[in-house]
Amino acid sequence: MNIDFLIIGQGLAGSALALELLKRGRSVLVVDRQDVGSSTRVAAGLITPLTGKGMNPAWEQEKYLSVAEAFYHELEKESGRKLYRKTPVVRAFLTEKEAAKWAGKRKEMARWAYDRTDCPFKNAVGSIEMPDGAWLDTGAFLRVVKDKLEDKGAWMESDFSEGEVTMVGEELLWKDVRARRLILCQGAYGLGKGGWFGDIDHRSAKGEVLTVRLDGLDETKRYHANGWIAPRGGGIWKAGANYNWKDLDSEPTEAGKKEVLDKLATWLDFPMEIMEHTAGVRPIIQNSFPVTKMHSDYPNIGFFNGLGSKGSLMAPGTAAQFADKLSSQLEVGSA
Repeated sequence: MNIDFLIIGQGLAGSALALELLKRGRSVLVVDRQDVGSSTRVAAGLITPLTGKGMNPAWEQEKYLSVAEAFYHELEKESGRKLYRKTPVVRAFLTEKEAAKWAGKRKEMARWAYDRTDCPFKNAVGSIEMPDGAWLDTGAFLRVVKDKLEDKGAWMESDFSEGEVTMVGEELLWKDVRARRLILCQGAYGLGKGGWFGDIDHRSAKGEVLTVRLDGLDETKRYHANGWIAPRGGGIWKAGANYNWKDLDSEPTEAGKKEVLDKLATWLDFPMEIMEHTAGVRPIIQNSFPVTKMHSDYPNIGFFNGLGSKGSLMAPGTAAQFADKLSSQLEVGSA
């Protein structure tokens, strides 16, 4: 098989990049090992306009949000599957300090949030609502992309090792595949293991998410305070999450479950039944911003990683920019 791009990993990064390259007329093969604990498969797919203690938007959020919405809606039209759901986010303040922080940013952040006059949570001293909140059904997204790639003969389930790659001039050989470029999109699995991009610093974090049954909350909104709870319909919610910086595996733990439940108990006063408990590792690099680059010694080997907790927002725009660069490089190389 002769192709332009061999992409390793079909998470958010690899999926978005493959679709963008196909749009540009490039041939691809995506190789994925189908890890059930990969961050994309476990992720709740949340897009939250103002995040963290500072209540700040993502870098160039307006642009990335517009690109993401267009990208997911186009894929919905092609597949007939609902993938992207606008869901306003309510953030409750549990301390006067947090409420005062918002008061100082209210005018500056008026594009993204406004004050609410009511808040149904215990210990709350105020709240805001973010109308541009949304979530991506990451499991459905991966299935749709996989089906699209399989229809084109552009998907393979396999493990991958750098040692299996042979350089042949400006091309690469892997098994029976000859590619002009190899792009690693392996998420946390591809970080901190040495190899071509082993020198990239990362601070990946394990996160644990619960699926719970809970009644009494308006399911048209998502709620954040100490932790978060996101509706999935019919009284089913996703709830999370914690950050474990040491144990970087995808095994759910009792300690992680307790941490999530303890967080929720500080503001939620609704009984809940735990239906499922999952864990995954967020790939986080360089100030939580995604990284795209080519290897300094092997210019036909590239890297797309570090989407972290903002992957659903950042993946489409970052993939489009990287696909433009990669396609231009091929054109120059062919000249």
